[in-house]
Amino acid sequence: MSPCPIPASAISEPFRKHVDPAAPAPLRMMASRGLVPMPPRETVSVLACLCFDDDPKIQEGAQNTLTSLPDRVLTGALKEDLHPLVLDHVARTIPFKEAVIEAILVNPQTPDETFAYLGETLDGPLLEIVFNNQVRILRHPPIAQALISNPKAPKSQVDMLMDFAVRTGMDFAGLAAFEEAKKRVLSAPRDIKEEARIQQVVVASLPEEMLRDEVEPKTAQEASEAEKKRETILKKLHTMTAAQKVALAQKGNKTIRMALIRDANKVVAVAAIKNPGVSESEVIGVVTSRAVSDEVLRIICNNREWTRSYAVKLALVQNPKTPLAFSMRFLQSIHTGDLKGIAGNKNVPSALANAAREMLSKRNAGR
Repeated sequence: MSPCPIPASAISEPFRKHVDPAAPAPLRMMASRGLVPMPPRETVSVLACLCFDDDPKIQEGAQNTLTSLPDRVLTGALKEDLHPLVLDHVARTIPFKEAVIEAILVNPQTPDETFAYLGETLDGPLLEIVFNNQVRILRHPPIAQALISNPKAPKSQVDMLMDFAVRTGMDFAGLAAFEEAKKRVLSAPRDIKEEARIQQVVVASLPEEMLRDEVEPKTAQEASEAEKKRETILKKLHTMTAAQKVALAQKGNKTIRMALIRDANKVVAVAAIKNPGVSESEVIGVVTSRAVSDEVLRIICNNREWTRSYAVKLALVQNPKTPLAFSMRFLQSIHTGDLKGIAGNKNVPSALANAAREMLSKRNAGR
């Protein structure tokens, strides 16, 4: 049996001994049979964990006990702040009971993956709960795919789902219902209220870790952990819709801003550079990048606060993508030493290099 995926922290400290692999088998066996008095929340968490015990008898006992719990006890526990993996285990292993599944669906701790699993087979009011949870659908597209593949899903709900997909930038190209939705949405008159509601859904779907300000690591271990988190976060960006990226660009932290400023979609990049949290040091980092779009550079050039900085102006002049009119204007304030570098820089436009040489000649003549 694979190790229990549910961490010990999912169980209150006084009851953790009952799931400890090093604990005596009789102690674990008693818990698996429901013979240890515990609050409902702890009972369900302990039993879910013991379903992964190395002892097959304990596994079987725990699953049987979990399955036979009175509905009142089980549903009561499922409404509490359970660990996501406990909720997922119950959803996948307990014989279908409407009250149990409903409790799982309305619990905010339930994983999106569980919604996708349930969305493939549910029907009626329970399926409607999944359809109506647009924040989860946008955050985890496999939920939408599960709903589309569910033969019990009413066409009217699938059509509304596809309309939502079109409005938020989700892509189901090739799917007939999606292609029909594109025609329907694009030909409909603009609905300002619906656009505002959709925007709220988009913002609510953004991962919190992408919005929180980052804490500067103090140790090598913290730096390593921060880098791993950063890589995970950046991978998530690739799965997001354009609408999510724009909303995230407007509110995201430094890592997110710096990634989205370089996004191939200019609307996303512009939203990121307009993020109120962008600092001067970030601007310099953006301007020195060759991956930045000319539209972003134009916005920086027009920002008087940023262009008060000599470092920003120098970086703009040195970037060949900067619109020539702005480079020429900023050239006037470039120090002589830096001007020499620009005059000999083969990467900048020839007109700019020539202007730098002429300016150097005039300055030398005026000495």
